[in-house]
Amino acid sequence: MGTFNADRLVHHDPAGCGTLLREEAGGLAYSLMALGRLRPKWHLRPVAFMADGHADLFRHVLAAAGVDASALVRVPGEGNAVTLDCRREDKPEEARLVYAPLAAHHLEAALSCDTLLLNCTSGRDVDPREWDTFRRRWREAHPTGWLQMDWHSLSLDWEPGRARRLRRVPDAFHWVKDLDLLQMTLHETGSVVGRPPQRLEDAVDLALRLRKAGCRRVVISDGARGFLFVDGAGPRRQDAWPLSSLVDTTGCGDVLGAALLATLGAGWQVEKALPLAAQVAGACCAAAGLGSLEVVRAVEDGE
Repeated sequence: MGTFNADRLVHHDPAGCGTLLREEAGGLAYSLMALGRLRPKWHLRPVAFMADGHADLFRHVLAAAGVDASALVRVPGEGNAVTLDCRREDKPEEARLVYAPLAAHHLEAALSCDTLLLNCTSGRDVDPREWDTFRRRWREAHPTGWLQMDWHSLSLDWEPGRARRLRRVPDAFHWVKDLDLLQMTLHETGSVVGRPPQRLEDAVDLALRLRKAGCRRVVISDGARGFLFVDGAGPRRQDAWPLSSLVDTTGCGDVLGAALLATLGAGWQVEKALPLAAQVAGACCAAAGLGSLEVVRAVEDGE
């Protein structure tokens, strides 16, 4: 569940001719492509809007991931468009957000899924009240299912014509109830606590508060500095995978989440799942855009 966005990525031109603008499929595309490669036998069903104007842009993504498109909600016109300035580490973002949040009748299609990822790729993906109702119904239907959330753009405000900024999310701790895993970046934690901590070690207290609010596992990432993982066994630090080159970090958080879902969500031990997730996410930094997912390979249960 989430949003398909058309990404406009601004890079330095390697030829030294100023800037380079590239448009490609974004948002849920990274999660779906990664899951399609990691778990080719899984039945993937995205629950999201799909604008007619973006159908061609996403057609190859849906085909390559082998998804069931029956829960896509077609809408006329153009869809969401996000411009990311990849010349800066913090990637300031401007967005044209046209989709309304998914309504209750849209969410019905996800009730049959025994593993569910809500990736907030626009920040307006689902209304908090609808999410709360749906989450309780889904958990009743799947008491042992896996429910995962990527905080992502939920942390950002939105005003046309300017870069999105970190915002304080109302009732932030209410969003995480009954999650099996919550993923956010160190910067995004500021939308919960007001000011993000400087180091992963300083985020442990927040992770413990999120667990107390009802989230079983918390992942807080910090790019090349790795990520913090906190569950009932306490906090542990996972280093980032060493890279020979860094080309583009777009979508690496989505790929990290997909790898955690494909391993922890399938019952892998933490000791095996975390290094693999770091490796898959790190490898995707060595190429630009969705082409970086060529490095992702299938995993098997117990591997």
